[in-house]
Amino acid sequence: MAVELKNHVPADVLEKELALVKKELIVQLNMREKELKEYNDLQKRYVMLERRYAAITRSFLGKVTLKYWKLRRKLSNKNVSKGNAK
Repeated sequence: MAVELKNHVPADVLEKELALVKKELIVQLNMREKELKEYNDLQKRYVMLERRYAAITRSFLGKVTLKYWKLRRKLSNKNVSKGNAK
Protein backbone atom coordinates (compact mmCIF):
# COMPACT_ATOMS: atom_id res chain seq x y z
CA MET A 1 0.00 0.00 0.00
CA ALA A 2 2.15 2.82 -1.27
CA VAL A 3 1.10 6.43 -0.98
CA GLU A 4 1.04 8.22 -4.28
CA LEU A 5 1.71 11.93 -4.49
CA LYS A 6 -0.50 13.50 -7.10
CA ASN A 7 1.13 16.92 -6.93
CA HIS A 8 4.86 16.50 -7.19
CA VAL A 9 6.81 19.46 -5.85
CA PRO A 10 10.34 19.96 -7.18
CA ALA A 11 13.10 19.12 -4.71
CA ASP A 12 14.73 22.55 -4.96
CA VAL A 13 11.49 24.24 -3.86
CA LEU A 14 11.23 21.90 -0.90
CA GLU A 15 14.86 22.54 0.04
CA LYS A 16 14.30 26.32 -0.07
CA GLU A 17 11.22 25.93 2.08
CA LEU A 18 13.13 23.73 4.52
CA ALA A 19 15.92 26.32 4.74
CA LEU A 20 13.36 29.06 5.46
CA VAL A 21 11.72 26.97 8.17
CA LYS A 22 15.09 26.20 9.75
CA LYS A 23 16.04 29.89 9.70
CA GLU A 24 12.73 30.84 11.32
CA LEU A 25 13.21 28.11 13.92
CA ILE A 26 16.64 29.49 14.81
CA VAL A 27 15.22 33.01 15.11
CA GLN A 28 12.43 31.75 17.39
CA LEU A 29 14.89 29.77 19.49
CA ASN A 30 17.13 32.82 19.95
CA MET A 31 14.12 34.91 20.92
CA ARG A 32 12.99 32.34 23.50
CA GLU A 33 16.50 32.13 24.96
CA LYS A 34 16.59 35.92 25.30
CA GLU A 35 13.16 35.92 26.99
CA LEU A 36 14.27 33.16 29.35
CA LYS A 37 17.40 35.13 30.29
CA GLU A 38 15.31 38.27 30.94
CA TYR A 39 12.88 36.23 33.05
CA ASN A 40 15.71 34.78 35.12
CA ASP A 41 17.19 38.25 35.65
CA LEU A 42 13.81 39.58 36.77
CA GLN A 43 13.36 36.60 39.08
CA LYS A 44 16.73 37.32 40.72
CA ARG A 45 15.82 41.01 41.16
CA TYR A 46 12.49 40.01 42.70
CA VAL A 47 14.17 37.68 45.19
CA MET A 48 16.63 40.44 46.14
CA LEU A 49 13.77 42.90 46.68
CA GLU A 50 11.92 40.37 48.82
CA ARG A 51 15.01 39.93 50.98
CA ARG A 52 15.44 43.68 51.35
CA TYR A 53 11.79 44.13 52.27
CA ALA A 54 12.02 41.31 54.82
CA ALA A 55 15.13 42.93 56.32
CA ILE A 56 13.33 46.28 56.54
CA THR A 57 10.32 44.75 58.26
CA ARG A 58 12.53 43.07 60.86
CA SER A 59 14.41 46.22 61.89
CA PHE A 60 12.99 48.84 64.25
CA LEU A 61 13.64 51.79 61.94
CA GLY A 62 12.22 49.78 59.03
CA LYS A 63 9.01 49.11 60.94
CA VAL A 64 8.65 52.80 61.71
CA THR A 65 9.30 53.67 58.07
CA LEU A 66 6.69 51.20 56.83
CA LYS A 67 4.10 52.57 59.25
CA TYR A 68 4.93 56.10 58.05
CA TRP A 69 4.47 55.08 54.41
CA LYS A 70 1.18 53.37 55.26
CA LEU A 71 -0.04 56.49 57.08
CA ARG A 72 0.98 58.74 54.18
CA ARG A 73 -0.82 56.49 51.71
CA LYS A 74 -3.91 56.45 53.92
CA LEU A 75 -3.92 60.25 54.23
CA SER A 76 -3.37 60.80 50.52
CA ASN A 77 -6.22 58.41 49.68
CA LYS A 78 -8.55 60.36 51.98
CA ASN A 79 -7.59 63.61 50.25
CA VAL A 80 -8.22 62.12 46.82
CA SER A 81 -11.60 60.70 47.85
CA LYS A 82 -12.68 64.11 49.21
CA GLY A 83 -11.66 65.79 45.96
CA ASN A 84 -8.77 67.68 47.52
CA ALA A 85 -6.15 66.17 45.25
CA LYS A 86 -2.87 68.03 45.13
